[in-house]
Amino acid sequence: MKNELMDYVMVDNIFTPEECQSYISKLDRNHWGPHRWYQNANDEFHNVKDFSVTYDIEVQNLMKDPVMKFAAKYFNTHRQGGDPECQFSGVRYNKYSIGESIRSHVDHIHSLFDGKKRGIPVISFVGVFNDDYEGGDFILCGEKVDLKQGDCVIFPSVFLYPHEVTPVTKGSRYSWVLWSW
Repeated sequence: MKNELMDYVMVDNIFTPEECQSYISKLDRNHWGPHRWYQNANDEFHNVKDFSVTYDIEVQNLMKDPVMKFAAKYFNTHRQGGDPECQFSGVRYNKYSIGESIRSHVDHIHSLFDGKKRGIPVISFVGVFNDDYEGGDFILCGEKVDLKQGDCVIFPSVFLYPHEVTPVTKGSRYSWVLWSW
């Protein structure tokens, strides 16, 4: 069954090492705040600091063309018919320091929507800007997905695709996420 699930997962290298280093340098000028699961969550699981997050419209704009080309490749491989009419969230940047991780979860994210747009994501994108850290493994459906600097993985956002990042044991892991619906 897991092999069949992995049929809907695609990994590709979409950024050069120079682009990745440039993005990290730009992002490190930003304020990194704690990740929170949901804005109004009060339970212990959702209010644990897993890692730090930031947003940057300049870096997002620089990333747009390679990400959209990879998205088109994914959609052309896995959808029948014409071009999908998809919308995309903004990019969130994640920085995992030593000891930081994210627990196993699925991307049933209702907080992406502002009231005018309603729904949940159907496709998740996770990318890494570096690979000079230890730990910080990306686990999808119980299997390690080997991500190198500049790689992106695309997979369905549904309950069949739980994923996590194991604790970083050395260095810092810089990654990014976005969702499509």
